[in-house]
Amino acid sequence: MVKDTGKQIAKEAWEREAISQQAQSKLRAQIKLPTPLRWLERWSWVVPVVQEKAAPLTETIKARLPKRFFQKEQNPADVVPESIPTAITLQPPVYLGVDPIYRKYHCVYGNTLGCEWTQKTLEQDPTATNCLKCGFPTILPPRIEVRGYRGRYRVDSFLGQRGMGRLYRGIQVADQQPVVIKEYLLPNPFSLEETRSRKQVFESVAGLTLADGRIQDIRLNSPWDAIADPVKECCYLVTNGHQDGYPTLRAYLTSNGPMTEAEVRRVLNQVLQTLEFLHTQKFSLPSGQIKQKIAHGNISLDSLLIMADTTEFFIHVSDLALWERLFDLPTARIAIPIISQDLVDLGYVAFYLLAGGTVDPVSNQPLNPKYEQHWKPVEPALKTFIRRLLELETPFANSEEARQALLQLPPPPPNDMLVITGEIEEDKTKLRRPPLLLLGTLGLVLLGALIWFLIQKSQKQETSSDDVVICCLKDVSAVPPGRYTYTGETGGIWSYIQRQRNLTFQNQTLEETLEKSQPKLQLNYQPDDSLAKAISEVESGKIDFAVTNLVNQLTPQLRYKEVAYDGLVVFVAFSYSKRERSLPNALNGKISFEQLRDLYTGKITNWSQIKGANLPNLPVKLYIPPEQEALQIFEQRVLKQESAIAAFKNLQTQNQQQNTLITSSTGAITTLPTLNMLQQVLEDFEKDDIGSIGFATFSQVFGQCSAYPLAVVDGNKAEVQTLVNDKGNSIDPNTDLCGEKGSYKPNIQVFRTGSYPLGYPIIVLYPGDNSRPPIGQKFADMLRTAEVQRLLEKAGLVPLQKTQK
Repeated sequence: MVKDTGKQIAKEAWEREAISQQAQSKLRAQIKLPTPLRWLERWSWVVPVVQEKAAPLTETIKARLPKRFFQKEQNPADVVPESIPTAITLQPPVYLGVDPIYRKYHCVYGNTLGCEWTQKTLEQDPTATNCLKCGFPTILPPRIEVRGYRGRYRVDSFLGQRGMGRLYRGIQVADQQPVVIKEYLLPNPFSLEETRSRKQVFESVAGLTLADGRIQDIRLNSPWDAIADPVKECCYLVTNGHQDGYPTLRAYLTSNGPMTEAEVRRVLNQVLQTLEFLHTQKFSLPSGQIKQKIAHGNISLDSLLIMADTTEFFIHVSDLALWERLFDLPTARIAIPIISQDLVDLGYVAFYLLAGGTVDPVSNQPLNPKYEQHWKPVEPALKTFIRRLLELETPFANSEEARQALLQLPPPPPNDMLVITGEIEEDKTKLRRPPLLLLGTLGLVLLGALIWFLIQKSQKQETSSDDVVICCLKDVSAVPPGRYTYTGETGGIWSYIQRQRNLTFQNQTLEETLEKSQPKLQLNYQPDDSLAKAISEVESGKIDFAVTNLVNQLTPQLRYKEVAYDGLVVFVAFSYSKRERSLPNALNGKISFEQLRDLYTGKITNWSQIKGANLPNLPVKLYIPPEQEALQIFEQRVLKQESAIAAFKNLQTQNQQQNTLITSSTGAITTLPTLNMLQQVLEDFEKDDIGSIGFATFSQVFGQCSAYPLAVVDGNKAEVQTLVNDKGNSIDPNTDLCGEKGSYKPNIQVFRTGSYPLGYPIIVLYPGDNSRPPIGQKFADMLRTAEVQRLLEKAGLVPLQKTQK
């Protein structure tokens, strides 16, 4: 009887859903929306769609859009910014069938986690803890609090089911910041011992941070807090912000249907970026365990989330198997995640996105990319790429190779193509004559090719004979054997390079790599407190050589070789959520030395005070790095005058006297390590509407997309940007620093020629005394090999010339 009732209820729900979808389709066809809404209507999945025939689609969208789309001109001061995200999780559809994990509860819908009766039970009895129909635990009621290791979290509302858990929107009680809470349940059939074991493992593995302490935004929703409930049979995963509540790709397909080929390419590119990061980096787990090359193990339409910006979308990756698969049945076959399977799973995602779903709507059978008839028409190159992901053709060796192959695909065809089905007799003669426009275009192409050839030839002629010509470390000859001591500046660039243990596949430091190539060589790095002291010790013979930057005049007794480039970069917050009114846009992506002097000497305490620019009314916060090397360069090249340097140091003293981490808007300067500074600059802007600015070395800022590196202008010279895209053009505030990683790189030419006013070479400094072993010269030769140049570039330094990946 229960079984028949369940089928009837499920059938009625299915029919209601079909009627609702038909009604929405008719409304879309009938209603002509204003220009801003026509685009947003296509992306209507970013707002909850009211499943009632009486609610027109335009009213649904209008109720959720910012008021500026419907109001006349108004005073900017009267506009209240939106406090909720534009992307809100849709309730996932209820799937028919038997829940394989919680089947003992006999849910009439066959979807225990997503069953609406776990909500209705609370409506009928707010004190209830179990579903009235099947006895499964109800959803968490509003206002309930969960205590974790990093704070307390209060539940606001239920979002729906995703994967192995139930999602809730909430806040962190201490600072009222938004969070998303995912609840995992371990009632029957888990035994008490199994429950206890999984709770312990959950708290020790649920969370990833880079082992070297870097902070990189690669759209991976990593947990902020992992909590095993000491009383109930459940665990909680807490993520900061709203990202973990974005709609899944499955919800997108349900609302919008198939993606275009261009959209599928964008999904593939972004997910491959995240997978490349997971597959190559070294991570620290909450337990302190170090893991390298982590496979996601759970790539699907449900673990990939989509967030719409004003002009584009971004894919966030969630639900790693590392913690998500902990809640499988105890009797389930244990599958160890492997990197190659991530690519196969991504191939299925791409196939489903092009098809518009996982099931054939006609036969109601699962779609299978192995069958040619299940493929929709798709551009051959993209189809071959997806088949390689699926291992139906020659598979890719890794995610990096896959992404490079994706970027090399021919551009997708335009959505609207003019198809000529017949001939017009009178036009045949015109088609036989070569069009003048075609001839002109061909001439321009040939002229451009000639100019490019001459430029390349000129650049090759300018390359000095001292450039990198040796391939590998093993090819460096005559390295003197023995134990040698060298130095650098404490907190300087080489001290930073020394800490990087993930530059080589052998999980070793660069110094260990060099020693391995020369078995009779032993190196001992002893940094000094100042650059002047390091130079003095090399000159006196106490130290064999030094690795430092070339910013001072050297005595005739010393020699050096350049091995890479670095420099200072000035940055402000790069924010997706508030990009339109962010500082990179307002500053047109650049800042002058004069403006920097006014900021860092306290003359300007609000961005609106800058003359000749229409900048927002934002208070200024100033940040600097702790490295004396960076501060000295900033003083010498930007501040220049003694009075400005004195004012700069005075502001630093004010902050020390206040003895506080983050100062008020008084113009005092805060000193923070670079990674902390980057994070704080973004938080200041997004949380407190403060326009913070900082500077640090390029090597530590490159790849950190929470901040935008500004081009700098020195006097009447042209602005110079340190980053260029694949076409050789400088980046601008519209460049997607996070979503397009790998498509931009350091502008080697501006460092090499010295046109970037804050750049400088990294050198190996050694004595000119020929009676001493030439270890300094040979150490420089090792660093200048193509093999090590790639490693230095990976660490953030600018190589001497373009390297081959």
